[in-house]
This record gives sequence, structure tokens and C-alpha cells, in this order.
Amino acid sequence: MHKTLLGIVAVATATAGQAAVEIDFNTVTGNLGTSETYTSGSLSVTAYGYDDENVSTDLYGKSDGGDEEGLGLATDPSGQNEIYYAGDGFDTVPFISLDVSALLGQVSGAQVFFGSTTAGEVWYILGSDDAGLLGDILDSGTSEGAWIDLLNWGDYDYYQFVSGGTQLNGQVTTGNVLLGGISLTQSVPEPGTWGMMLLGFGAIGFAFRRRSATSLPQAA
Repeated sequence: MHKTLLGIVAVATATAGQAAVEIDFNTVTGNLGTSETYTSGSLSVTAYGYDDENVSTDLYGKSDGGDEEGLGLATDPSGQNEIYYAGDGFDTVPFISLDVSALLGQVSGAQVFFGSTTAGEVWYILGSDDAGLLGDILDSGTSEGAWIDLLNWGDYDYYQFVSGGTQLNGQVTTGNVLLGGISLTQSVPEPGTWGMMLLGFGAIGFAFRRRSATSLPQAA
């Protein structure tokens, strides 16, 4: 019976799968104030807007079609309401902060994607333990619409998203990006796992009944 039970546990462990929950950041549009919470089922993530470290500003939800969909900042001086490069050599760094602290016990990993980088704008992802501070640079790139892992998952309560402007001939010029959405990975049993577990429990019951029957004293 012990071997049967161990077999069920092994099957359940081996067949556990991954379920992804995707949250788009274009579902609420316009000026959102300094924070906005996005929820799917039991999972929630809260975004905060900053014009610089510890300088709060309003978020902006954008849904203009194509790659012009996602979360930006209402104070973008270009009027495009995106995460913008301030143009002062990073003396000032506008950014969006995502609070993932409530997800760390429920989610095994996360990915994000960016929009509005068709002109070659650079984005940066940083990790921090404070919503208003930039923290450690974890990743950068120019990709658009592709899922990007949030590195060092579990080490940070916040991930910060920055525009690096457009880099041409070694010079950084204006440029802005949008944070499009987040994908959260949960570990859950696959449907086949439940079936195997039910079969296993049935086998345990059968083995137990058989053992009980064979151990009864025989009539004289």
C-alpha cells in the first residue's frame, strides 16, 4: 500500500503543469492617477507612476491600436502619454513601478512585454525593494510585443520600467515606450493528474479490502 501511495505522489509531481494568467494594461484608459491595480482571478498587481525617484506622477492607460496600447505616464512632455526619456542624461528618470510582492507566494515567475518601440527605443527593467527607488538593472532591449522574463523572480518586491530613449550613432535622443502587459505563471495540476490520482486511490482501496479479507480467521 505504501508503494502505491508513493507512486501516486510521483505521478502527481511529474505531471504538474504550468498555467499562465495574462493581464493587459490597456483595459483601463486615460489618466489613472498615481496608481492602478489590475486583477485577474485571485491575482493582482499594482502599478505606480514616477517622474523621478520618490516623485509620484499620474499613470496613463493607452489604447490607440497597433503597438500604441499599454501603460504610460500622463506627464510625457511629447504628449504621447508613454514612459519617456527625460533627455537630461538620466539625471532624471521617469518610470513605472509594478508591485509584485503579493504574487511571490502564488506565482513561480512572470513575463512582461513592451509596445511603441518601433523607432528603436530602448527599455530597461530594474528590480527594487522600494516602489519609489530604481534599484538594480536586470535587463534591457528594444523588442516589441515579445514576452520578456522578469529576472531574479522572488528577489524583489517591485520591478521598475524605464525608457532609455533612442540611441543613434552613440547619442541618446528622445524616445518613449509603453508597458503592454504581464503574464503570471502558476503551478497547477493538469487534468490528467487528477484522473491518475483517482485511479490510484481506487487501487489503494482495492488493496486495502483485499488485505483485510485475507487476514480474517478461517472458520473451522
